[in-house]
Amino acid sequence: MKTFLEVAKTRHFGKAAENLYLTQSAVSARIKQLEEYFNTVLFVRHRNSIQLTSAGEKLIPYAEQMTTLLEDSRRALVEEEVDYLVCAATPNASELYLQHGLYSLYKSFPDLSIRAEVLSAEQLSRQLHERIVDLGFTLYPMKSEELEHTVVASMPLALYSHKHLDVDTALENYFHVDWGSKISEAINKQFPQTRKSRLKTTSLQVAFNWLFAGGGSIVLPKSAVEHHPEGYTLTLLQELDDLHIDVYLVYMKEIKHLGLSELISFHKQILN
Repeated sequence: MKTFLEVAKTRHFGKAAENLYLTQSAVSARIKQLEEYFNTVLFVRHRNSIQLTSAGEKLIPYAEQMTTLLEDSRRALVEEEVDYLVCAATPNASELYLQHGLYSLYKSFPDLSIRAEVLSAEQLSRQLHERIVDLGFTLYPMKSEELEHTVVASMPLALYSHKHLDVDTALENYFHVDWGSKISEAINKQFPQTRKSRLKTTSLQVAFNWLFAGGGSIVLPKSAVEHHPEGYTLTLLQELDDLHIDVYLVYMKEIKHLGLSELISFHKQILN
């Protein structure tokens, strides 16, 4: 089908053969086989051009679907030959930990093949139970007797602003990232003004975009500020005593992936 699509696109057997790294006779033979299989003429050959017949026009969308399906199947079979470690994280856990954690893992296990995904909490839980995902990362423990949780990162929180301001002025334009009800209550208790935040979001990236676009203040993990996009600066206004975000490593208690225990131990050791 790929040969048919290339001839249909180029309207030339010679150009199609060149693009496919085939001989012109091989291209002609494949088109003839297709025409014999469908018992119809797909191309009308003129002296200086090739035109699709009405049957050929009808075949194009089906040929495209078949070509895509074959390519997807080939990629899937190639992936099956590689023993991937599949890691997934909820969105904020991904932004706060996944990139750093997987890079450290790769440096320590350079022969390891990793596939990384960002999933909702519901998707992550389901795929862990179905053993599609080997290791999960989240900011909250998941309720399941079949899952094991361990803290792999503990990140202190602090109040930041887009420029040097006093705390009361900065909090007039406060953007709230939902780090969980307990942390939100603690922030509101320490800074009552935050109850009237200009934005409430579960996305760290959305909060960053608002902050850098319009200015204001935000409570963030220190590590997130250290790795924020180049060209932006944030000013530390106040550290928040005893407030921190934990990143949890989540995995099935019954471990079946070869070598997974060693990788879990590695993540436990890089607690920072």
